[in-house]
Amino acid sequence: MRKFGINDYKIRTKLLLIYCFCVLIPIIFTDAIIMYTVNKNYKENRLSDLINTMERVKSNLADTVDGCILFTYNLYTDEKLDEFLSKEYVSNLDYYENYTEMLRYNSLNYNYNYGRLYKILIYADNDTLINGGSIAKLNTVKDADWYKAYIESGQDIFLYTYYDNEKNYVPGSGTSRTISIIRKMDRFNTFNQKGMDKVLKVDLDYSYMLKDVTNEKIDGKLFVRNKDYVLFSNIPGTSSMREYELATAVNAEDATLSMTFQTGFQDWEILIMAKDIPFWSVLTNNKWIIAIVLFNIILPTILIYFVGKSISKRLLLITSYMGKVEKEQFELIKINEGEDEIGKLIRRYNMMVLRIKELIEVVFKGNAEKQSLELAKKNSELKALQSQVNPHFLFNTLESIRMRSLIKGEDETADIIGELAILFRKTMSWGEDYITVEEEMAFVDNYMHIQKYRYGDKIKYYHYVMDECKDCKIPKLSISTFVENACIHGIETSEKEGVISVTVTKNVDKLLIEISDNGKGIREQRLSELKSMITDADSSMLSEYDSTGILNSFLRLKMYSDGNIKFDIDSKYDKGTDITIELPLTYVNNEANPITSNKEDTSDD
Repeated sequence: MRKFGINDYKIRTKLLLIYCFCVLIPIIFTDAIIMYTVNKNYKENRLSDLINTMERVKSNLADTVDGCILFTYNLYTDEKLDEFLSKEYVSNLDYYENYTEMLRYNSLNYNYNYGRLYKILIYADNDTLINGGSIAKLNTVKDADWYKAYIESGQDIFLYTYYDNEKNYVPGSGTSRTISIIRKMDRFNTFNQKGMDKVLKVDLDYSYMLKDVTNEKIDGKLFVRNKDYVLFSNIPGTSSMREYELATAVNAEDATLSMTFQTGFQDWEILIMAKDIPFWSVLTNNKWIIAIVLFNIILPTILIYFVGKSISKRLLLITSYMGKVEKEQFELIKINEGEDEIGKLIRRYNMMVLRIKELIEVVFKGNAEKQSLELAKKNSELKALQSQVNPHFLFNTLESIRMRSLIKGEDETADIIGELAILFRKTMSWGEDYITVEEEMAFVDNYMHIQKYRYGDKIKYYHYVMDECKDCKIPKLSISTFVENACIHGIETSEKEGVISVTVTKNVDKLLIEISDNGKGIREQRLSELKSMITDADSSMLSEYDSTGILNSFLRLKMYSDGNIKFDIDSKYDKGTDITIELPLTYVNNEANPITSNKEDTSDD
C-alpha cells in the first residue's frame, strides 16, 4: 500500500498549512501575550494611580487640619491676646482702645487670612468683653452643641465635625458642613485668673478641603469619612450645604482600596471604589494594540493569499494547457508569466508549443501549401495552354503583321503588335514564379499600352514605383491580374473616361501596393461575397468558381507571405474600386525569403 506523503497534498493545501502553523497561530499566541501584558500593566498602573490619589488626598487633608492646629498654637502662646481676654474693662471706650492696641501687636488678622481657615472665634468667661469681630463672651455658646461636645470629650484640642443648620439662613456665613478645631486658651492662667475659661474655635474652609477631593479625577468613587460621617466625596452634585451622610452609608467591603490616617487626633478613612475595567476597554484606550494585532494578522494573510494565488493559478493554467496538448491543441499561454521558476516553466512551454507548431506547419502544412501552390500554377498554365492555338503560329503571324506594318510606315500599329507579342510570350511561357516589382510593372506597362491603343483617350494610366521597391520579389502576375480586372470589369463597362493608377511604396516594415480605378465598381452584395471568399480563401475554391483571377493572385500572395498579408478591397458601385496589399519586407527581399531563394537555386541548376 502506497504511503501518503507531503507530496500528495495540493500546493494550496500546503500553503494553507504553512500559513496556519507558521504565521496565524504564532501571531495569535504572540498577540495574546502582548494583550495580556498590556492589560496587566494597565491594571498595575491604574492601581498605582489610585494609591497615589489616596496619598495626595491624605496629604492635602492632613496638611490642612494639622496646619490649622499649628496655627492655634500661635494664638495659644500669644501673651498680648491672653491679657486682652483676661482684663476687666470699665467702659466700652476702654474696651475698644485695648482691642485696637491688641490688634496692632497681634497677628490675628493676618492669621485669619490664612488660606485654609474660614473663621476664627475666641470665647472668654469675661463679662466686660463686647461681642464682635473674633471675640465673644463664653456664656453665649455654652448651650451650643459644639461646646457641649468639646466639654464631654475632655480633650485640650478637639476636632469636631457637625452640620450647622443656622448657616442656611444667614448669607455669607459659610458652608453648613462645618469642621472645627476647638481648644482651651489656658497657657497664661494665674492664680488670680483661676476659674476664667477661654476657648478658641477655628472653622476650617470646608469648600477648600472638598476641592482637594473633587480635583482628583479617577474612574470611580472616592470617600473620606470619620467614625460618624462621610466628610467628603467626589460624587458629582455633592453640596457643602447638604447634611452629612452617616459613615455606615459606605460599605468598606465594596472598596477597591482603603487607607486610614490620623489627623487632629482623629482617625479618618479614605475609600476608593473603582469601576471594573473590561478587557476590551483597555484595548479601546490603547488603539495602537489593535492596530498592531490587525497589522500582524492582515498583512501576512494578504501576502500569503496573493503568493498562493500566483502559484496555484499559474500551475492550474499550465495543467489545463498541457491537457490541450494531449488533444493536439497547441495553444500559447498568453499571460504575464513572471520571472520566477513557474514563469520560466511557462516560457519554456510556449517555446515548446511554438516549435511543435512550426514543425507541423513546415513538415505537413508547408508541403500541403506548396502542393496547392504548384496546383494553382499548373491550373494557370493549363488555362493558358487551353487558350493557345499553336502559339508559335500565333507569334509568327503577329511578327509578320508587325513587319508589314513597318514596311507600310504604320509605326504605331507595329509597336502595339510587338508589345502584344511580348505580352503573349510572357503569359504563355511561365518561367519563374517570383519576379521583381520592376519586371512585374514592365508587364503591366505593356498591357496598359495595348489597352490605350484600343480605347484611346477613354483610358488613362498612372503609376509610381519607389526606387527602393523595384528589386523586391513578388509572385508573377500579382499586380497585372488586378490591373486586368480593373480594365475589363471596371473601365470597359463604363461610359465615362477611365483612370487606372498603380502605386508601389514601402514603410519601415511593409511593402504597400495600391491599385485604383474609377470604373463601374462592384455592387454591395457582390463585394460582400468577394470579401467573404477572400477571408475563407482556400486552394480548393479554384475549381469551384468560374472567375478565379483575384482569388488565384490572393492565394499565391498569401502562400508567398506565409499568411502574413493584409488585403483590402473597397468599392462603390459606379464610382470605382481600390485594392490595397501589404506584405512584410522580410518576405519580399531577395535574401530574406526562402521560397524565392529556393526557386532561384532551382533555376540555376
